[in-house]
Amino acid sequence: MSTASPDVTGVDLTRLLGLSPSSPRLTSILSSLVPPSSTSSSLPTPQLKSYPDIVYLNYHSLGLSISFEPTTQSYKPRYNLTRLEELELDKLSCTGIDIYNHEATSTDPDPSSKPKPSSSHLKPEYSSFPSYPLLLPSPSTTSTFFPLTPTTTGKDLVSVYGEPTRKGGGDTKGLGIWTEWLSEGIMVEWASGGLGAWEKGGESTWKVVSLFEGGRAKGKEENE
Repeated sequence: MSTASPDVTGVDLTRLLGLSPSSPRLTSILSSLVPPSSTSSSLPTPQLKSYPDIVYLNYHSLGLSISFEPTTQSYKPRYNLTRLEELELDKLSCTGIDIYNHEATSTDPDPSSKPKPSSSHLKPEYSSFPSYPLLLPSPSTTSTFFPLTPTTTGKDLVSVYGEPTRKGGGDTKGLGIWTEWLSEGIMVEWASGGLGAWEKGGESTWKVVSLFEGGRAKGKEENE
């Protein structure tokens, strides 16, 4: 099981929070994620999704989506912009990071069955995140990061962070379950859904990890 360690090394994406899309520091952090084996060593151009209250920069090849919100009420980006040059970048601030895990598996209650890859709710155009461990914010009981890997399970996180602040999903409609640790700024969507999802959720791995400013809810409603 993964455990936090004082000398743990890895990727800390929470450093992106509060930065604008034009920040050299943001560009530097993202560029460090580009694998050496990549056909291009430069940071790929993100797919832009714009709305009046939020802007997404989707880095498909890095398994990463970054959200930015206006820093002033007077600035409302237009819908469906296609180029960064059409945005007032200095009026946007990073408020969230979504990381995708394509190695997510969900545990079948039949012990004779092997866990199968779970692809529900995973956007197929995203590649796997290229650099681990991913350092999650430190839990309230320690000052060290938690090193997340593609095989980290629900049981692993609960053992370190305790019971989540909020959780939802997992019904007969097949919705996946999610958990949120509000003070740490972590929300996780798990590879376990449908009837009995919570019973087997502890052994399931994560599909999407969302990082945001601690104390500010990610936005899911209780019945989602």
